[in-house]
Amino acid sequence: MKKVSLAIPDVRPPNPPWRSIQKGATNIATITFYYGDAKSQVVPIRDVTNKNDAKPDPNFETLTFGLFSVCCKDERKAIVEKGIKTQFFCTSRANNVRVLTGYYRPAWYCKMGADDYAIAAQSARFVSPGFVLNNLTSFFEDYPIDKFFRTWKYIHDEKVIQRLLLLINSAPDATDTYISEIHRLEADSLEQFGRVYFDRLEGFSWEYAGKLMRTRGLV
Repeated sequence: MKKVSLAIPDVRPPNPPWRSIQKGATNIATITFYYGDAKSQVVPIRDVTNKNDAKPDPNFETLTFGLFSVCCKDERKAIVEKGIKTQFFCTSRANNVRVLTGYYRPAWYCKMGADDYAIAAQSARFVSPGFVLNNLTSFFEDYPIDKFFRTWKYIHDEKVIQRLLLLINSAPDATDTYISEIHRLEADSLEQFGRVYFDRLEGFSWEYAGKLMRTRGLV
């Protein structure tokens, strides 16, 4: 009888089942809205303390999007098929003011199902407290970066994309603080609700990703 290995596979990209995203047009990016956590006064992290709907994305811990959720399936498909290399993020802070918080540089994808892909970033940068979108229009020569959208939209302007990158890169990198704040509030959720995400007692890691992807038959 063939012995089945119980070892957790190393599924960090570029290891299988991840594949490289082919480079596409440089004048296309996306910007994604995520629900922020009102309990975090430190950095604008995703909503991890929502008892009924704790958010796993954007997954700062693994720099993935769509691996642990079904959020923005059409956006993830577009990133893979169009070869989009920049995904910006924004969220709402006090008084529902939307702020630009950072970016991913997508480099790999994993096919999750029919027309469904998870993406993984080669690098990322997130800042705090973020840049108010309403204040950026003049910086971008009246480009409507602040025009309302529900989940995500395209940015079709290479000059705007480069200026957004420059703006974020000029600010101190707070990505590690995002992750530590997520862990702090996950611990609060565990104490208050007896769980963190759905029926899970812990957060996200590549070790958990390996178990999940093996369960789904991806590795």
